[in-house]
Amino acid sequence: MKILFQGDSVTDSTRDRRITEPNNGFGTGYVNLVASNLLLEHPDYTIYNRAIAGNRIGDMYARWIEDTLNIDFDLLSVMNGINDVGFELRMGQGADADEFEFMYDRMLASAKKTHPNSKFVLLEPFVMQYDLREKDPNISDSSNDIFTKWDIWSSNIKERGSRVKKLAEKYDAVFVPLFDDFAELGKKYGCGHWSLDCIHPTPAGHAFIAKKWLEACKDLLK
Repeated sequence: MKILFQGDSVTDSTRDRRITEPNNGFGTGYVNLVASNLLLEHPDYTIYNRAIAGNRIGDMYARWIEDTLNIDFDLLSVMNGINDVGFELRMGQGADADEFEFMYDRMLASAKKTHPNSKFVLLEPFVMQYDLREKDPNISDSSNDIFTKWDIWSSNIKERGSRVKKLAEKYDAVFVPLFDDFAELGKKYGCGHWSLDCIHPTPAGHAFIAKKWLEACKDLLK
């Protein structure tokens, strides 16, 4: 089994990009946890993490040939969506929902063309309604905008998530829902237990994503 992870900072999770060989340099997040679990039982697996922090869908599309199509994989896992919303709301530089879906669709279509027997795993993007002033009263309004403008942020992220789910259905992919699950976890233990800044998970948040990924993919990994 050859597995490739793609995405933005949640998947990148400070991985060492100088490491190009598989089964190493996964970063500190959910990919590392998933890979560690799988490699413990399956030393013959080959696992790559090629996510890059800050990537919008267009950034990932631009490097798709080099970082995805040119890699031999059986299972492709992708998580993207938060940066297009953030760049758009904060700087007017993100793809809207239609553009996001179009580029995502083209990437999956090309991956299916070059790897016809592969399977896809698509993770739902998410944010958490976390008031960052709980840990830093001096934080600026602009840095706390996910909390203060929650309805705008959440509706945009949910729309991206609905497009990802639509693509998962189109390509017979595994869809890993996260948005509502993290919302429920936030009510139970507080958002700060799961997220550093509304976007990036804590170790507990990454562990939850890894758990969800492994549960969703158990049939593919048999």
